[in-house]
Amino acid sequence: MFLNLKCAKPRHLCELLKRFSFGAVSFDVHSLAHFLDACMYDATAAHACLLKSHDLAGCSSPWNKILNLYCRSGLLRRAQQLFDVIPSRDVVSYNTLISAHARQGRATFGSLQLYSRMLCENIKPNHVTLSMLLASSSMLVEQIHSHSTKMGLNSNAFVGGALVSGYERCRGLEEAIRTFEEIEEMDAVSWNILIDVCARRGSKRHAVDMFCRMRKEGGGAFDCFTLTSVLKTCSERGDLSLGMQLHGCSWKAGLVRDTPIGNALITMYMKCGGGLDSAVEVFRTILDPNIISWTAMIAGLVQNGLAKEAASFYCEMVYLGMMENEFCFTSVLPVFGMLVSLDHGRMIHSRIIKSGFCCDVMVGNALIDMYFKCGSAEDAQMAFETMRNHDTVSWTIMILGFGQHGKGEEALQIFRALERSGTSPDSVTFLALISTCSHGGLVEEGIKIFHSMVNDYNIKPKREHCACVIDMLGRAGKLSEAEKFIQEMGIERDPLAWESLLGTCAIHGATELGERSAEKVMELEPHKDGPYVLLSNIYAAQKMWEEKVKLRGRLDASMLAKDVGYSWSSGFKA
Repeated sequence: MFLNLKCAKPRHLCELLKRFSFGAVSFDVHSLAHFLDACMYDATAAHACLLKSHDLAGCSSPWNKILNLYCRSGLLRRAQQLFDVIPSRDVVSYNTLISAHARQGRATFGSLQLYSRMLCENIKPNHVTLSMLLASSSMLVEQIHSHSTKMGLNSNAFVGGALVSGYERCRGLEEAIRTFEEIEEMDAVSWNILIDVCARRGSKRHAVDMFCRMRKEGGGAFDCFTLTSVLKTCSERGDLSLGMQLHGCSWKAGLVRDTPIGNALITMYMKCGGGLDSAVEVFRTILDPNIISWTAMIAGLVQNGLAKEAASFYCEMVYLGMMENEFCFTSVLPVFGMLVSLDHGRMIHSRIIKSGFCCDVMVGNALIDMYFKCGSAEDAQMAFETMRNHDTVSWTIMILGFGQHGKGEEALQIFRALERSGTSPDSVTFLALISTCSHGGLVEEGIKIFHSMVNDYNIKPKREHCACVIDMLGRAGKLSEAEKFIQEMGIERDPLAWESLLGTCAIHGATELGERSAEKVMELEPHKDGPYVLLSNIYAAQKMWEEKVKLRGRLDASMLAKDVGYSWSSGFKA
């Protein structure tokens, strides 16, 4: 019996396979192609079906579909075995297997080996072949570019876009732009690839220039992807005007209600200081806000110090039934750390456990930080110990948290455990550790750690590390050693070093060294009033009223004004 499968339903396919295996039914080529498309659940059965159909041996399309089934199922070895026996391999056969190798991380060797075999069999690659090779490996981008030129494919928009991405990865932005100019007929995808490359490279000027060129040369055919890419470059307060212009473009193009555009606009307004009202207005405009939309609002509010508003948005999100992901949890946990709301923090922790994100390192780090900020070092340690994996950030948060809670010895124990675990501390870890030693009076340990950072871990000390060491020595009353450290490190022209020393002079009432330190800061940063205030406090503590009056006169003559103080209890000017 001959059967046309175009009208067959998926639930009938298993029965049809059995009947075919006994010769009860037969297919024509077009029906078999439809059948194979529907057989995504059983590549092996579909393969058997094809082997029984001897009259289809010379037709490549059904074989390619079986090959695609194996590749999509992750059965790369079987796919390779089938590929080797296909009676009539064509460019689709090769493209299918090259793509599978690329997806499974075997791009550099497997894909290029197949490409070489393809050329040996005199099968001409097409734009899909070259694009997949370029997407999977940037090591041989120049060679593939040369091949595309010989085949006349380098001006193809599809290949051109892949070349742009490949050159950006291995040669930089300028080479990518130069390659883009070779494309004869630029389509929206080509423009979007280049604009996204510019945005990822942080080149706002190039991204905006290409967007303007796209509107002029490409008939203004920008889309949602174009605008979101350009909006990524708006990350500072000075970018607000550009961001608002892009907002206007989205209105005119009818894209402003699209979720990706709305998410990008929310992030832009939050980062560029566009105000809460603008971000909320964009959010309410989105037709179908997703978890990214809610997370963008919450994270933006946190970054702007609006913890109560962020908590309100989170409550609304939960009320509407939107489920959190790991990024949402990471954004909302700092809210309750800022509000010092331990009970609410524990409630979020329970939701994390129920949602199955308790093993996520990023979420675990946010939990530890939240508990420390809420004053519960015990809960923070419990959260740390229940994490399956720790990264450098996890250890650093623990060290910093114990340091802020005045538990210097516990912080040192954490650092020793970090070293035993094989995790490599970074410069931030050492900064947290030296700061902890400074506030805990652990001077000898702090000095040893500083030298270990330099000698054992080959981390070059930054000005913040040096300032921490100076503060540590100064707090311990070793002011002359702190001044000597400044000279030994060659940081006499660093105002932060002298500010740190001046601060400790104020603690110990060291007038002479305080005067020298203040003069250094005044010389290096004449626009700051801080050294005048600290030195004035030293004079007042030593009852040196005449010197304080003279210093006040110098401050007035310098045209600097001390910030007005306010009483916390009354709110009146002090």
